[in-house]
Amino acid sequence: MAPSVGTQERSHSKSATPPEVPHSSISGTRISSPQGQLGYRGRRIGLLILSTSLIFTLLTARLVDIQILNRNQYIDGINGHSVRSSISGSRGAILDRNLSVLAFSDTLPTIGAKPGFVIHPYATASQIASLIGGSQNTLIDRLTSDKAYVHLKRQVSPNIADQIRKLGLPGIEIRDEKARLYPNGDDFARNILGNVDVDQKPLNGLELQFASLLSGQAGSRTNFVSGTGSGSVRLPGDDIAFEPAQPGQSLVTTIHAPTQLLVESVLQEAVATSGANWGTAIVLDVATVEVLALVDIASSGTPGQARVTGSSGAYINSFEPGSATKPFTIAAALEQGRIAPDQIINVPASYKYSDKVYKQQGVNEDRQLSISQILAKSSNIGTIRIAEELGKDQLYSYLRKFGFGEFTSGQANTPAWPNETRGKLHHPAQWEGTRLANIAFGQGISVTGMQLAAAFNTIANDGEYIAPSLIRGIAGSDGVMRPISSGVQRQVVSATTAKTMRGMLAGVVTQGTGTRAQVGGYSVAGKTGTAQKPLTGRAGYSDAYTATFAGFVPAENPRFTIVVVLDEPDEYYAGRTAAPVFSKIATGALRAFGVPQTK
Repeated sequence: MAPSVGTQERSHSKSATPPEVPHSSISGTRISSPQGQLGYRGRRIGLLILSTSLIFTLLTARLVDIQILNRNQYIDGINGHSVRSSISGSRGAILDRNLSVLAFSDTLPTIGAKPGFVIHPYATASQIASLIGGSQNTLIDRLTSDKAYVHLKRQVSPNIADQIRKLGLPGIEIRDEKARLYPNGDDFARNILGNVDVDQKPLNGLELQFASLLSGQAGSRTNFVSGTGSGSVRLPGDDIAFEPAQPGQSLVTTIHAPTQLLVESVLQEAVATSGANWGTAIVLDVATVEVLALVDIASSGTPGQARVTGSSGAYINSFEPGSATKPFTIAAALEQGRIAPDQIINVPASYKYSDKVYKQQGVNEDRQLSISQILAKSSNIGTIRIAEELGKDQLYSYLRKFGFGEFTSGQANTPAWPNETRGKLHHPAQWEGTRLANIAFGQGISVTGMQLAAAFNTIANDGEYIAPSLIRGIAGSDGVMRPISSGVQRQVVSATTAKTMRGMLAGVVTQGTGTRAQVGGYSVAGKTGTAQKPLTGRAGYSDAYTATFAGFVPAENPRFTIVVVLDEPDEYYAGRTAAPVFSKIATGALRAFGVPQTK
């Protein structure tokens, strides 16, 4: 049998005619020629190219469909099976002037439950109620809830979490969550620092005022999930998208933590024992006008008890300062040359101004008093006579320069603190009748504790007003503090006038109404203020008083300006109530900063 058509046996002969092949050697096997084999391979390659082209065309069409024609539909589909979660940045710390931590963020255990896995809700509630507090019935309600997860107690101490963990209760979970911690206690500097809720939302104080700076920038994470809603479960694998959170910056305050603690203790005792409604105390560094301590205390309603408040009364509570205003009336008259430091003025026992007759309590005869004696003895009539020499326009102008009737920032529309009040100082166009006389000795004008501190600090600081500051700077993740620019500065009276006033105010403490403000080893300058409180909603004054002592120490070269205000103490004379508190605070501050004795 001859070979099949189109096939030949491979030959090594150079002859053109192939030799005869015996039938038995073929055995039914088709033997291709080289030319036939090449054609077969070509058909296979062509088929492969055609298939690849077809697949590529289909993929291209699919991509066009996904990316162009039905893009939104597919995006919705992807979003329906993925979830984007927010990542909050680590909250920055709040530090004192020496970089001691006042507030920082960490994690604390939170006790929760998956009710569906709780086997014995009543027994479980009984076991943990005493550890986390709260009503056992409330716990039972939560443990039998139809929710997938419930909180039982958020942000507990690690010790409590360990005790609950050891119980091994089915369905009870312990998770760590972010918490804001205050190393000196939750009440320390509460009126300044403020606080946050359990979800880290700032509520008040610096925590709220500088929320964006402290919070940093949130990031996000996107993952595939199975299911929808609360039943969705994150699928394993890498994030679809990830944007890292940026940590918050830290806030460096001017507060000196040891002095703040001292003032809180002293003022809390003073409010509790004096029966006052509330008290405010401020300590300023004279040269920088940085707030070293700022304390607000309120009566707890129980006799003999008082508590730290979260309200910044030093900026918000306004009151009539009484005789604490007299130094500014006298300083203005000295600066304008209306009076001389050694001038003697006739001060009658009674004096008529406009339609009112003024009388000095406990004085029944005319006196010849020097300017220093008028201040030391706190003579209302003597101060009225000085104000007459000055005139209402000049008196108003100087009181404004000393910072009364304006925000302590020194800027017309920029409060130094949220809800800060300007106090009350009417324009002289409204000063009718006895207004000039009253304002001269501190009636008809209202101030805040911080305004009074800034004004007294102006005399201590050679006549230069500098806006008080609570923030020294901002520290980033690099640990470098970037200072905050200083506030408004202006020269109110000359250094000579300021020095004269310091000498006069020292006389108030050595031989006037402020003797109980004295500090052993140091000279003190200051002024008492015992002011009747005006009636609410109508003209006139009540039988209640505000007691104030404001001053600085040491008198010759002041280091600290200190103001103490007590609202409605049982013993209302400031020399007996506020002055001793000043003395205790001054003594502690001088020791804390190692100020050398002056006498």
